[in-house]
Amino acid sequence: MVRSPAYRPAGGATGKDVGRADMNYPHRGKQGDVRTETVNTMSDHATLPIDRAVAAGEREFRELADFAPVMIWRTGTDRQGDWFNKPWLAFRGRSMAEEVGEGWVEGIHPEDFDRSSSVFFHAFGAREPYSLEYRLRRHDGVYRWIVENGTPFERGGAFAGYWGSCTDITDHRVAQRSQRVLINELSHRLKNTLAVVQAMAEQTFREGRPMDAAVTCFSGRLRALAAAQDQLIATAWEEVPLSDVVEATVLPFDCGGARIHREGPPLILSAETAVSLTMALHELLTNAVKYGALSNDTGTVTIAWSCAEPAGGRFRLEWKEQGGPTVSTPLERGFGTRFIERGVGCRQGGGSRLLFEPDGVRWVLETELPATSAHRAQVA
Repeated sequence: MVRSPAYRPAGGATGKDVGRADMNYPHRGKQGDVRTETVNTMSDHATLPIDRAVAAGEREFRELADFAPVMIWRTGTDRQGDWFNKPWLAFRGRSMAEEVGEGWVEGIHPEDFDRSSSVFFHAFGAREPYSLEYRLRRHDGVYRWIVENGTPFERGGAFAGYWGSCTDITDHRVAQRSQRVLINELSHRLKNTLAVVQAMAEQTFREGRPMDAAVTCFSGRLRALAAAQDQLIATAWEEVPLSDVVEATVLPFDCGGARIHREGPPLILSAETAVSLTMALHELLTNAVKYGALSNDTGTVTIAWSCAEPAGGRFRLEWKEQGGPTVSTPLERGFGTRFIERGVGCRQGGGSRLLFEPDGVRWVLETELPATSAHRAQVA
């Protein structure tokens, strides 16, 4: 039986016959005996994948090293770098002559040098693989975070040095850091939201109202809080247009837009202020529907805001009801009233005044608006 061709790669360290392979091709002679004919073939001319794989020589592996998307290096038994591939040299912007020996060490960040050297020397002495991260200076002078992996290799059964690879992980580290910040911020905001819900529950259910009324009131407050959260999610928990906050809060109470008038310049609110303002407006709207200007068919509400300076500064928002029943000052202040008077604008150095005027409730909020936010809104 004739066997499949046997392959023996040719070439060697001398560089002769690089990329050539000897193919031992068995065939039958005239007398029926099996003979083997050795044929030289080049990997460039091989057609089948197995032929190309077996025929790969020194040239192919050098191409692999120079065109691989990682930086590759080698050291000898003296721990001196004696070879670097093209991606490494391009990253460093230096020649092979400048990098060999300990030339490449000059690129390690001073703060990482001792730690990196300790890991490398320990692994080298133990003849074991290692992995470490450090900052390496790029050709433009910028230090980039690198993950380096090194593995010892042998020749003729004896230790011959280390092969290693390096990958730029700066962008990955930045993404990880941003993710940690985001998680911490989310945890902080979640705790704040739960604290608000807890306070609303405690105040709502201990104000002496019937259970059905308390549940209805509490559900409305939760919906208002949820609406505020939706606005923040839509803007990645950063800043929210004031007009969006007002519109989203007012819409369920005035679908036609005929009884609640809104007017003011385009301004931006911080996440914290947006939540507080949403809750305050919800309390005012609920009260207006039950007892105030929106409890009849003719009353109106005006919500007007302004900013002292175009680039930011003192911010003022006023709520005024008209055309409703005569207003009198309540004997007791519930959660909604206390929240409006104490929970909005105070942390920004502002003030909140809730006035029970005979012709309609008036609420005035004054606080500081970040200059950058106001300026960006004005420009937009």
